Amino acid sequence: MEPFNPLDKKNLAISIARALLTQSLDPLPPKKPFVGAGIYALYYTGVHKPYPLYESVSIKNRPDHNIEPIYVGKAVPPGIRIGGSGLHTPSRAILYYRLREHAASIQQVSNLNLDDFLCQYLVVDDIWISLGESLLIEKFSPL
Repeated sequence: MEPFNPLDKKNLAISIARALLTQSLDPLPPKKPFVGAGIYALYYTGVHKPYPLYESVSIKNRPDHNIEPIYVGKAVPPGIRIGGSGLHTPSRAILYYRLREHAASIQQVSNLNLDDFLCQYLVVDDIWISLGESLLIEKFSPL
């Protein structure tokens, strides 16, 4: 039996995912802007305007019972995806604005109601964002 290594990549990812999943559920987008990059999960309830294609998810995500995100994502600082280190990235509301983009996309369609969506989000140090997102996608396999 291998000794437990808290710094093993899988254990670090689990720690990040747990931290996200213990955050409060907020409306999409969150009411107050905040600074930072990180990871997030979107939940669909279907309470206000049911959407048949999301019915299997909405059944699991009734109020106070959100257990299956419809989407998991990340918001990273500019330059990270093209090899930037992120070490000198100024603080901006990167994650907050990503959540606002999702809300704006939902408002563009007529068959979904933004009030049926909730989110959880976690500001994470840049180096851990992709690791946390990868584990959440593996765990939930969102739509």
